[in-house]
Amino acid sequence: MGGKGVTVLNDPRNRVSSSFDAKTVPTSDPEVRAELRKLGEPVTYFGEDDSDRRQRLIKLLSEKKHTNFDFDYEMEEDELLENEESDENEDDEDFYTPGEQELYTAREEILHSSLERARKRIEKQQKKTKDQSFIKYLKHRRHINSQLAKYELFGTQLIQGNTRALSAVRFSKDSELIATGSWDGGIYILDSGDLSTKFKSASGYHSEKVSAIDWDVYTDSNLLVSGGNEGNINFWKVNKESETKVIKPVVSIKAAHDNRITKTLFHPSGRFVTSTSCDQTWKLWDVNRPENALLQQEGHSKEVFAGSFHPDGSLFASGGFDAIGRIWDMRSGRSIVTLERHIKGIYSMDWSPNGYHLATASGDCSVKIWDLRKLQRDFKEIFSIPVHTKLVSDVRFFNRRSVSNVLSTEVANENGDNPEVLDSDGSFLVTSSFDGLVNIWSADNFIKVKTLRGHNDKVMSCDISCDGSTIVSSGWDRTVKLWKS
Repeated sequence: MGGKGVTVLNDPRNRVSSSFDAKTVPTSDPEVRAELRKLGEPVTYFGEDDSDRRQRLIKLLSEKKHTNFDFDYEMEEDELLENEESDENEDDEDFYTPGEQELYTAREEILHSSLERARKRIEKQQKKTKDQSFIKYLKHRRHINSQLAKYELFGTQLIQGNTRALSAVRFSKDSELIATGSWDGGIYILDSGDLSTKFKSASGYHSEKVSAIDWDVYTDSNLLVSGGNEGNINFWKVNKESETKVIKPVVSIKAAHDNRITKTLFHPSGRFVTSTSCDQTWKLWDVNRPENALLQQEGHSKEVFAGSFHPDGSLFASGGFDAIGRIWDMRSGRSIVTLERHIKGIYSMDWSPNGYHLATASGDCSVKIWDLRKLQRDFKEIFSIPVHTKLVSDVRFFNRRSVSNVLSTEVANENGDNPEVLDSDGSFLVTSSFDGLVNIWSADNFIKVKTLRGHNDKVMSCDISCDGSTIVSSGWDRTVKLWKS
């Protein structure tokens, strides 16, 4: 040793000429790592311990028969330790891009608003658990399933002027209007009563393939957001009483993405919108200041095709053609859960109103149900449902936004006492598929309750009205169909 804290390795005894002496190779692992680095070799291999690493260095040096080796350097012990830690952590390092103040403010707002919604949701669930009678619940579920089994085709509309497939369909907040996006670049607003066309978008704002569409169902704004194949995002204000039948966007974001926009989704606060895209990113936008994205998030190795906000607004789930789902914490920006059980791309996702179940629909013909209360090291789905025989294009939980509780009826206990009406929120989900079918599933045991047949080709999207009385679907056959119980 050449002084406290310093290792000196230029002693002549460490020099090797034509013959190599293994005894001259350093025994200290940090020094061995440093020599490997000088030789341009990997500092460590997977599963390699200190002894294996030194033997590898000896082998490398012994093969250089005509080289004089002079371990001629000085390095502080602290520096050696820092380099060692750096090498070990190199592959696990997270990289962050500094965000603007607007993003920090948005995260704060999301934090506070999500806490309030979480409080209300948990209070509702605690009351339900405390007061719930098993007999009442069983009667309640049987009644809902009997009502779901009665769904039949109520109406079909072939929209005049539309020339291509209808790729997306969504009910407005009060379910009086239905918005559908077409691959011809048009957006059509239909009356949910008779499927007549109330409004049509002006041409030129989407060039083709409007497959991203969503209503603000959280406020009273009657605001609609859409995304198209050309990468534009448009916000539309829909006034049901307006006599103007052709609507224009109130805000248009040109080239919001570099590729096709696959989903546009309102945050539960109504203040923010996310967009997912084939450019392998998703972005967060402020509805009040949509000129520039607050956040551009990477994380998928292929196109991002699906997304869904947690009912509290605290989490965002994204799914891609890489068959991977990710759950992001909107308050910190971190990816906190990875869903890796699908074998083909994820086309749709939806959170249950209960806040802990997430449904993911895939090209592998299945829908998987994930329970966030059961996070494990090897996180697996709690149900894998073979819902269709072809690609599953959409999945939607029933999210009751109406005071009306039409699916429920008054139920009493085993003695016929204490009758009450239980909530039907989140009690079922609906899936659509390229096999031409729409299926209804119980959210209790995820058993199929009803198959809806009527489309002549691929079904590309579906949705459930705010009171659960109506299902809407759209498809490759250019029709919008209503199904009622």
